[in-house]
Amino acid sequence: MDLSGIPIIDVHTHPFDPAKDDADFRTHFIMSLWSPPASVYTNTIVVRKLIRELAKLIGAPLGSSQDEIADLRNKLYKSDSKAYTQRLMRSTNIKTMLVDTGFPHEEFTGYSVDLKVFSDLVQCKIYPIFRMDTSIFKIFKSMPATFEEAFDITEKDFEKAIKFDKVIAFKSIIAYQTGLEIFKHTDKEASEAYNRFKKNKNTADEKILRDYFCVMGLRKAKENNLPMQFHTGLGSAPDLDLRVANPILMQYLLADEEIRDIKVILTHSGYPFTTETGYMTSIYPNVYCDVTAINSYYGIAGKKAILELFEFAPANRIMFGTDGALIPETYWFGYTQGVKVLGDALEEMVTSDWITAGEAIEFAEKILYKNAEEIYKIPGNK
Repeated sequence: MDLSGIPIIDVHTHPFDPAKDDADFRTHFIMSLWSPPASVYTNTIVVRKLIRELAKLIGAPLGSSQDEIADLRNKLYKSDSKAYTQRLMRSTNIKTMLVDTGFPHEEFTGYSVDLKVFSDLVQCKIYPIFRMDTSIFKIFKSMPATFEEAFDITEKDFEKAIKFDKVIAFKSIIAYQTGLEIFKHTDKEASEAYNRFKKNKNTADEKILRDYFCVMGLRKAKENNLPMQFHTGLGSAPDLDLRVANPILMQYLLADEEIRDIKVILTHSGYPFTTETGYMTSIYPNVYCDVTAINSYYGIAGKKAILELFEFAPANRIMFGTDGALIPETYWFGYTQGVKVLGDALEEMVTSDWITAGEAIEFAEKILYKNAEEIYKIPGNK
């Protein structure tokens, strides 16, 4: 099923600066903070497919080896990164990107990317997402004298993100730190935990504090009528413990009366916990998901993941994206192959007589851009 004519809103990306990347671009398709050896990244199906598709676009001679194609790519990218990036983007139907400004960021990588420069680089509309963990990182790094000072830092960062940066959503990566089983704590409990943690760094008090600030983010989202994204499922090893990244762990928090009307987006559809994610979007009135990262990094499993989502998930609860970062290919590959994978999954549902061809197109339009317009209130749209 050809969906290439449908516009795309990418609901989860990261800005990149071509001058900052010096690794073999193929390593960025391995979700690891370690540098994998060439024998690993050159032998994955994702990289093999990436190289074949890239060879067609950049005009590599027929019969070129993987390394020869990579060398040609590097030559083109280094000689004119802007022209190369726009060449890739023009071969897709991307119109808008929602950008997580928390990576890269001074607190994590030592630098940030100017979004105006990035928008000019990728030639599409850009809207920022505030990753609240940058504030929490600052607090845990400097440990202000009092809990009230730590709270004030977070409060001011939220205010700046909302009023000055005009963010379109918030985001939490608490899954990376203490996991998705998040509990509500009183100000008194958090203050006492902070005082103990200053004297003796321990995981129990760290969890109380991270949970407290995460719920604070949800409350800020509610006050400002903004959605909040949560990283769920696989992430960069070894920082993430997959055992605590299953979105089903959030079920009690999301059922809380104070929380249950805040739009919560489970990024990456919790992959590999896609059935759980689909179930949650069908049960909780405030829960949505996106298929970011599935498109760019997980190869043929993308079709299976989308079909698993549709076991339970309503079509108006699923959004599209890439989790693109660091190099333009992570976006381009997600847009080109991700749209094909979505088309394959929808076609299978049509041929199996679960939906009609008309419904498949309706679902595709919802997933590729209409749901994002509605949920994130994209300016200029509904």
